[in-house]
Amino acid sequence: MNYYTRVKLKPKEEDRLLAGHPWVFANEVETGHKPLTPGSLAEVITSKGTPVGRGVASPSSKILIRLLTKGFGQEIDDAFIAGRVATAIKNRDGLSKKYATDGLRLLFGEADGLPGIIADAFDDTVVLSCFSAGLKPFVPVMAKTFQEKGYKFVYEKSVGEVCQKEGMPEFQGWLTAEGKMPLTFTEGNAKFHANPQAGQKTGFYLDFRIGRKRLQEICEGKEVLDLFAYTGGASIQAALGGAKSVLACDSSQVALDEAALNVKLNGVEKLVQFEKRDSFKAVRDLKKEEKSFDIILLDPPPLSKSVHDLPAGRLAMKRLIGNSLDMLNGGGSILLASCSHHFAWSVLEGICREAVEESERNFKLVERLTQPEDHPIILSIPETEYLRAVLLTEASF
Repeated sequence: MNYYTRVKLKPKEEDRLLAGHPWVFANEVETGHKPLTPGSLAEVITSKGTPVGRGVASPSSKILIRLLTKGFGQEIDDAFIAGRVATAIKNRDGLSKKYATDGLRLLFGEADGLPGIIADAFDDTVVLSCFSAGLKPFVPVMAKTFQEKGYKFVYEKSVGEVCQKEGMPEFQGWLTAEGKMPLTFTEGNAKFHANPQAGQKTGFYLDFRIGRKRLQEICEGKEVLDLFAYTGGASIQAALGGAKSVLACDSSQVALDEAALNVKLNGVEKLVQFEKRDSFKAVRDLKKEEKSFDIILLDPPPLSKSVHDLPAGRLAMKRLIGNSLDMLNGGGSILLASCSHHFAWSVLEGICREAVEESERNFKLVERLTQPEDHPIILSIPETEYLRAVLLTEASF
């Protein structure tokens, strides 16, 4: 049996945890427990001694312990972790067919009972990111389980500021025999490259799959502007949907180089034009150039990473929408996406309402879109819901 360092919560800190949230913050526990080291096992009790759950420690992080169990009835070991990975894969049965893709998120951290772990599958290769010092020792068993479930290659990309906060070294490289880079996968009738070695995160944003499909459905014969285009996923789906032309802007030359490869892969070079521009500035410059479009996609990076960022993020989003509305042709549509957890539906739609009122035009909310099922939303863990998008179309009376 494993040894678990017992940690006691301060009074009245248990409700959120007993409801199913896995994060135990350092300021929520009593002092005096034995020292914790990265990856050490811990069991948490309430101030009255009631078992809460067992988890793994990240002593350099504000999140001191990430709970993996409810109560003390399960041992945290290789078999336990392998079981979580296998269950997550099983839970995604049928989703590849449903979304017509072999690019799926297999592990979505807290939503799959493995906080801090992200894993995306691109055909036969899994790209795994570990952002929990406590779970880092279990990465090898995760890779082994993926292979046992039929994935040939596993590549780890655990880099960035989160690693520093967790007090663990960055790592990027193959955990199995080397596969091919870039990775290739399909989404509907499109093919895409994903390059985790050069791109952001795992190499492709699988979470906006529903938004890209919806964009494709409304683009026939339209002139489209795609801001924050990254590697061109949405632009290509728009072109394949029959768009007359697509102007795609992004500030990263690395991303645009990948986008150019994706365009060639899909044979839409004549329809998609890429420009290296800061999209926040581009929306103002294009407006001054008196450009106009039938459909505009706005998919900015997170504008509010914390609740303290909300006022500034709200203002930035409103300006982005307002400038876009000024370039939108009559009867046109805007597809606006937010990947900020703190941008609740009421916040996002409130910003849209204000921008529309200032434009002195009438728009209808056609549809709300969110993250696909391979990015599950757990009600007791509100942070698992982060992607919200709205499709707005000018109304006629």
